Amino acid sequence: MTAIYDDIMKDISDADYVLFGTGKEIYNSASEDTYNNLMKIVDSQEHMNYFIVSTDKDGRIRNTEFNPKRIVCPLNNNNSEEEEKQWDFYNKWLSSSLAKKLVVIELGEDFSNPNVIRWPFERMVMINQKSRLYRINNTFYQIPGEISKRAIPVHMDASRFVKELVNCC
Repeated sequence: MTAIYDDIMKDISDADYVLFGTGKEIYNSASEDTYNNLMKIVDSQEHMNYFIVSTDKDGRIRNTEFNPKRIVCPLNNNNSEEEEKQWDFYNKWLSSSLAKKLVVIELGEDFSNPNVIRWPFERMVMINQKSRLYRINNTFYQIPGEISKRAIPVHMDASRFVKELVNCC
């Protein structure tokens, strides 16, 4: 398993853009350290050009150390007007990633809202030939055949994966 941690950290450090998608295995994690561990990964890379898409309806990631301009929670019940602005900014950021090295890391997303993270991430990887997808999920880790050469499924709880990634690298 150590090899996957080395591979993902190398891909992150070599990337022009890094996109994180955080699903239920992250925001429902019993550990309060999950977001802190994810922040350590971002902090470990100098000048990382990242964006985080979260399906958390409470927008708890907004109470973390992440740059609020680099987060969008499109299902957030608390501030839909601000999230709309962020969604526009995210789409501009995403369009600038075409034909650039993009690493997409999907952490614990299920099928509650596949049209927010799961399916769009697959489509991005299908379109951008310089991209790579890491799908970390304890249940729904499968990868469609169309992107299987540039996608790595990891059958593990996403919050545990983030913790081990920080401890490993």
